[in-house]
Amino acid sequence: MHCKCSKAGGPQIMDSPRVARPINRTLKPVESTPLIGETPDSALDSWLTPNSVFYIRNHFDSPAISDLQNTDWTIHVEGAIENPADISFSDLSKFPKRTLAVTLECAGNNRTDLTPKVPGNQFESGAVSTAVWAGVSLSQVISSFEIDTDAVELLFEGADSGKPEPEENTQHFQRSLPMTVATHPDTILAFEMNGEPIGVAHGGPLRLIVPGWYGMASVKWLQKITVLNTPYEGYFQTHKYMFRSEENYERPVSVMRVKSLITSPSSGTNLKEFPHPIGGFAWSGNAEIDTVEVSTDGGSTWNPANFVGPSDKYSWRQWTFPWTNPNKGHYTLISRAKDKMGNLQPKESSWNELGYEVNGTKSICVNVL
Repeated sequence: MHCKCSKAGGPQIMDSPRVARPINRTLKPVESTPLIGETPDSALDSWLTPNSVFYIRNHFDSPAISDLQNTDWTIHVEGAIENPADISFSDLSKFPKRTLAVTLECAGNNRTDLTPKVPGNQFESGAVSTAVWAGVSLSQVISSFEIDTDAVELLFEGADSGKPEPEENTQHFQRSLPMTVATHPDTILAFEMNGEPIGVAHGGPLRLIVPGWYGMASVKWLQKITVLNTPYEGYFQTHKYMFRSEENYERPVSVMRVKSLITSPSSGTNLKEFPHPIGGFAWSGNAEIDTVEVSTDGGSTWNPANFVGPSDKYSWRQWTFPWTNPNKGHYTLISRAKDKMGNLQPKESSWNELGYEVNGTKSICVNVL
């Protein structure tokens, strides 16, 4: 089967699958101010992403926080409640610890795949990572306050601040969640990441983790929670992170769309030994992954892949497909996923002016020698 892309072949020759892929264990830079980086392709090879290469998407410069301040960190809770107060780290230790494996994906991941191009950070495929997060359930913390019965949202504020646009006022990064999501038992105030205290680069000492939602909802450096009785309409809620199509359709970005990614082999690889495994990950914010299928002929035929590794409610599934005895030539490899709610990964992403929710299937082109 001839490759359908315009860049068949490539300089990289690997005696796969027994030769390790080139190792690059540093973030792939996207922007330096504020810090934005993707997980490199070489690190997308295990169920858990090492902290050092977990993707970073900041909206402003990281606040000046030293590790020595962790135990002194407090969150101020205010708004439509009877008893505004500060919550300290020692207060959080009184609640049961909750640990969850959660995949986070930037809403703009794979933005470079859209045509015509759109503004924003030009992510390829690496703005997605998985970690085991530990903290306390936000619902238990909030239930210790007397909240007004007409409360509709919780507003979360990070310690980072700046001007999102030159004409905008200086502001903190703020996002709100409906009460039903904010008080779900699996929405947590996290202070550990893969068994270590969360570093400043990843929102430590304390950040929000909202399983199933795109990463912008998991506010970093959390310093304030405000109970609202009217919906929040701030910059990062109604100007950014809105899906706007050419037909003047508009809706908020929230839950991650079903998606899969081939991580091995890399596009342009020359393959010489078979059978050769095709591998990758699949995830969805709506439900657990049900099936992954792989095509080696550009989407004409599909075959089921096999799941490997852990299966957790909020994390991606790692999968593999044994590719055996192809003829020599150029090949287009594609994967597609379906979740347990029946959502199928589309062939094409839905173009939108800010480049969010890019989840169309992605071709990987290889040569069989």
